[in-house]
Amino acid sequence: MKTFFKWMLGVVGLASCFCCCGLGTLSHLTGMDIAPPEPGRPSSTRAVDLGLVLLPPGTSPQRAQDYAWRADSIRPPEHRVSYGLGTVLTRELMDEHEALGRRLRYRALGRERFTFSAPPGCGADMHCIYEELMRTNAEPVRALGDTFVASIRERGLDAAQATQLIVNFVQRITYELPEHEAFGIVPPALVPAEDRGDCDSKAVLAVMLLRQAGIDAVLLYSDPLAHAAVGVGLPGKGTALRYGGRSYQYAEVTAEGWPLGMIPPQYDKPRLWKVLPLAGGADTAG
Repeated sequence: MKTFFKWMLGVVGLASCFCCCGLGTLSHLTGMDIAPPEPGRPSSTRAVDLGLVLLPPGTSPQRAQDYAWRADSIRPPEHRVSYGLGTVLTRELMDEHEALGRRLRYRALGRERFTFSAPPGCGADMHCIYEELMRTNAEPVRALGDTFVASIRERGLDAAQATQLIVNFVQRITYELPEHEAFGIVPPALVPAEDRGDCDSKAVLAVMLLRQAGIDAVLLYSDPLAHAAVGVGLPGKGTALRYGGRSYQYAEVTAEGWPLGMIPPQYDKPRLWKVLPLAGGADTAG
């Protein structure tokens, strides 16, 4: 569990608690039999390989994280991709994140607690933090997204299939609470590069990849329910939230195999969720 407190006085005007849970440990609470794929299960020989992305060019392949996942609405359902960042680029992204923390006077108060001075217009939902991360990580995330866009176009996948392809990939990334990163979030390019991230870390990455593929996506945020997820602007029968005259299906990103539109019962309280449209990082496939 990750719990962080944003205690703000005067210009830092909010007190809140956000606990970001991974649902891999929660399926037994829902009364549903949602089992993730078995670890180490060999991929089909017909698995679609989206390719190898190494940034900058010349980075050792040993830096890459290899991912294999399923998207059952697509044939073949098995997919692979590899993604890695060089040590210098990784350090640059972390330095930018730490610099943001210094600008906003981020200060850790102990395990999973911190303070920061929110700039004008930034409050409990941390949207300004997410938007800055989307801006500073845009290029390395776009390089990964290019592999998804190319595969989607080549196979003529529809919007629902493209969404499942991307969401299931992000679900596949290991759920891990950040221990040392400012604001308790892993920069989005480092989430796949290091195979780790919690709910909002993974949700920001998913929003960026979905938008690049031309999918209307927003971040869903609930401080009272202590969780973050993704909203996808597609029709469906599951849980949806409305914003700006549009309806967004709930997409869980922390639990492998969790279906689009299904929200865990303990989080099925629409009045306690906020929709964050998030400016920036919205390049689409056109």
